[in-house]
Parts: sequence; C-alpha cells; structure tokens
Amino acid sequence: MADCPGVLHLAEMADGGLARVRAPGGRLSAAQARAIARLASRLGSGVMDLTNRANLQIRGLPLSAGAELGRALADLSLFVDGPADRRRNVLLDPLSGCDPAERADLTNLAQALDQGLVAAPWIGGLSPKFAFALDGGGRAGVAAVASDVALLALGADTLAVAIAGRPLDLALSAGSAVAAALSIAEAAAAIGPDARARDLDAAALSAALVGRGLATPAPAPDWPRALDPVFGVVASANGRAACVVPVAVGRLAPAALSLVADLSERYGRGELALAPWSAVVVPGVAEEDAPKVFAAAEAAGLPPVAVAERLAVVACAGAPACVRAREPAKALALALVAAATARPDALPPRRRSLHISACPKGCAGAAASDLLLLGAADRPGFGLHADAAPRRPGPERGRLERAEPEALLALLRDGIR
Repeated sequence: MADCPGVLHLAEMADGGLARVRAPGGRLSAAQARAIARLASRLGSGVMDLTNRANLQIRGLPLSAGAELGRALADLSLFVDGPADRRRNVLLDPLSGCDPAERADLTNLAQALDQGLVAAPWIGGLSPKFAFALDGGGRAGVAAVASDVALLALGADTLAVAIAGRPLDLALSAGSAVAAALSIAEAAAAIGPDARARDLDAAALSAALVGRGLATPAPAPDWPRALDPVFGVVASANGRAACVVPVAVGRLAPAALSLVADLSERYGRGELALAPWSAVVVPGVAEEDAPKVFAAAEAAGLPPVAVAERLAVVACAGAPACVRAREPAKALALALVAAATARPDALPPRRRSLHISACPKGCAGAAASDLLLLGAADRPGFGLHADAAPRRPGPERGRLERAEPEALLALLRDGIR
C-alpha cells in the first residue's frame, strides 16, 4: 500500500477505494459496530478487514465516497476532520480491563492520548505511520508490536516507555504518560513528515523528558518479546469473562461484525474490542454464557477457537484486489482456514504460523512466520520459505505453482521436506 489511508484520504486499490477507520483504543459500542457494517455494505463492496493494529478497513469504495463516509462516521464519534484522522494510531491491549494478569487498565490513558493527538497543533507534521502501543502488562504482550512509542505498565501508577522498540531508562507516572508520549511524537514531527521514533536521539530525548518533569531515571525493564495471541474465554475474578472470538485472516464481513455486536448486547455489556491478532473481544460475559457466544459465532462462519489456537494465518489482499499481485493470497488463506475447520485432525500438533504474501512488500506484517509463501510479479505461484518474513525471506526451499489448502496444511503439520 503506497500511502496510509484514512476516511477522507482513501487508498486507491484495484478493487476500489480503501478507508481505514480508527476507533480510539480499538473500542466500539455495539451500535457503532453495526453502523460501520451498514456503511461497508452500502458504500463499499461489503468487504472489511481487521488490521494488525486493530483498525477496520472498508474496501471497494468509490474514490468519491470519503466525504459521505466521513460525515456518517463523525456522527458516530469515529472520525475527526483534519490531519489527525490518519495519525490517531493508538493500539491498546484489547484485553485491558478484562485480563486478571494485567498490572493496570490503560483504557482511559488510550482515550486521553487519542484526544491529545486530535488537539495537537503539530499533528499535521507527524508521519501517518507514527504509531503508539499501550500495554497494561497483561498476558498478550502488546508492547512487543512494532511501534514508535510503546508504554508498558509496571504497576498501578508506573509505566516504562520504549521508542522504536528500545526501552528507555525512564519511569513515567500515569499522570505524565500522555504528555510524555505526545512530547516524543512532537519531537519526531519537528524533524519532518517522514520522521519516526528511530530518527530521535534517545539520550537527548530522555534528558528532555526528565528536565520537563515528565519522567524520572529508572532502569529499563524486561520487555515483551513477541505478541502472544489469546483466544477463547478470559475469566475474571468477578464472574464475568471476556470472549475472544477469532476472525479468519482478519476478514470480517459486515454480517459477522453485526453478529458480534448483537452478541455483545445479548450476553455482554454492549461493546467490543478489536484485537491486533485477528479477533474481536466481547467483554462482560457471564461465564455460563460464554459457550453460547462461541457457538453463535461458529454457526455464522467464524472459525473455532481450537483452529485459531493452532493455526496463525496472515495474508495480504492479493489478487484481484491489489495491482501488484498475481496470486489470490487472502482467498487462499481463507480457504486454508475453512479446510482446517472442516478437518481439525489435519491441524498441526502445536501452534504454527503461515504468512501468504503476494509480493515481497509484505503488507500483512513484517514478523517472521514458520512458513512463508512469497509471490512475485513476474511469475506465477509461490516460493516456499521457512522461518521467514517477506522482506527478509532467506533461501527459497521450493515452489508451489498451484497452492492447495490441503497441501498447505500438510506443510504446516510436517514441515518443508
């Protein structure tokens, strides 16, 4: 994708315009979720995707649809006109407030950071790729997601900060964390519209934050090394649970989003959270009702938890949605999940990851996978790579001129021979 899309600023794709909807902290009310689903069906092609930063993308829009979409989303409090729209990249752990293992619930902090970005006079100078991650110290390890600024709770009122994946020797209070994060972003914006946190002088930045009273010197803590996706029931001490419902390869049809919204009203507290690992969280469910949530989701075509726990699949849009692609990456990935759902005995014995990328750009993510299928613009089929990512694939271990779901399941189960 050549440019970061927003609501008014649509990305032109082979299947039409693409809009990215940023919900503060990935949180939606049931009413907001249903309204987005209706907009995707009415204005777009009815195709939506969850991104790996817990945003929603609406595909197949006319390139002139941004203004109407913006008005409708503004009425839902999901759009702000101006440059902040594409720069409100705040990832919050979707289990915040639900995970009994977390050290602090950072939901309010995420909302305050979003509001601070909207109000910042320098926001137009910030790169649209500049991103934040907020981790309450729970089991998912969201602070490991590649971000310009990551905040990690060390206790109820103490946070650590990392820039471009590097933890700083600083401690922040809950009261200063938003101001500190905004200061880091402002420093990047002052360099230029393409600057990222990696371009900042960490020592000078740390000294400035301490000098302004926004941080105190402290040893950098151990940092989460990798995102640890969670599916199924996350129990809490009060008898309520969060149901983490898998979404196959991030492809969330409007009907499926509406269904999850309905389930959140029927069994939960009428809200949901988008997860950066292709899932939707329904919080506040009575533990005895959790099986009903998953049964309804599976009946509507969402994958079972047992499949998601052993098969992590990411894929770019692929052909025919992308002009770069020869191979239908997303369609192949969806067929693979469907095959695994139909034949759970064919699943690998332990969790395995697969990345299907129609070209080396790797739009679906930069992390390495156990198995990588890498397409090319000048030849059909996929190259096979092990323990690789699209931008650093390493040696080709073979080729698939025609990829079949059953063959891919065998490769994931048995490895590349």
